[in-house]
Amino acid sequence: MNAPRSLALVAALSLAACPAFAFSLSDAANVVSAATGGNGNGSDTASLLGNPQNLELLQTLSSLKLTPQQAVGGTGALLGLAKNQLPGAEYSQLTQTVPGLEKLEGNNGLSQMSALSGLLGQSAGTPVSGEANAALANVNSLQDLNQAFSALGMDGGMIGQFAPLLLQYLGQQGVAGSLLGNLGSLWGVGNGA
Repeated sequence: MNAPRSLALVAALSLAACPAFAFSLSDAANVVSAATGGNGNGSDTASLLGNPQNLELLQTLSSLKLTPQQAVGGTGALLGLAKNQLPGAEYSQLTQTVPGLEKLEGNNGLSQMSALSGLLGQSAGTPVSGEANAALANVNSLQDLNQAFSALGMDGGMIGQFAPLLLQYLGQQGVAGSLLGNLGSLWGVGNGA
């Protein structure tokens, strides 16, 4: 990717992380798609948040009226629980089916948002507390998941809204039904179907 397109991509992703600008995750996904020619290959810059499809996930989550930090952090908490509780082969299957997903797990996504904003010398919006970063770093149970959502300013009931959207996205990316079922059970939203 040439330098001007890389800079445009960095700018778009940074603005998506900054609520002071009227720039949505949807706009960021559109810019990423245009910058990568809609081919989904992405670039080193786009890989900071995984792949363009991961931005589509965040765009979908914006329907829940979340801040970008909540969308990325909630996704990270759910994926962190999956990483810590699924058998290694199942989690590997998940990350192989959806490349770049590991960039959103735990507090990785929030770190990526901060890095993108830092490249332009902008704030990522409301800073994420040390408590939120710690809660996202080690999600091992539904109780930890609830604590992570709480640290992000969301109540535990949001998990029931969040998880089905994440499961739907994963299904659209080709994740096997049995794995979706295991994830749904793990996240407390039934069989994931």
